[in-house]
Amino acid sequence: MTPVLTHLHSDTQFSAPIPAGHPLGEPIPMTRTAQAVDVAGESVSTGVWECTPGRLRRQIMQAEYSHFTQGKGVFVPDDGAPIPFQAGDAIYFAANTHGVWEILETVRKTYLILGD
Repeated sequence: MTPVLTHLHSDTQFSAPIPAGHPLGEPIPMTRTAQAVDVAGESVSTGVWECTPGRLRRQIMQAEYSHFTQGKGVFVPDDGAPIPFQAGDAIYFAANTHGVWEILETVRKTYLILGD
């Protein structure tokens, strides 16, 4: 398989902002993605995700690795202690991790989603 390179040149490569699915109150977080790639035959996708401040339920139920390159917030798992994060941090979410994103400053992350 050929390696997949994602390189963000500018904001123009992002999709148009859309309201986050499952927002929890005001302000409604807006999300957008860039460089989203489904790796053929691998049940893997990768890309860049950005979200403005607000609260929303996590919707991805596959395993996911996220590396934050901008912003800060807290992820509150339904069954655990809050996990504060900021630019430079990385989080691994096991499959079926449920919880709430609390975005405090606009977040940008690269992600790798594993599985169907």
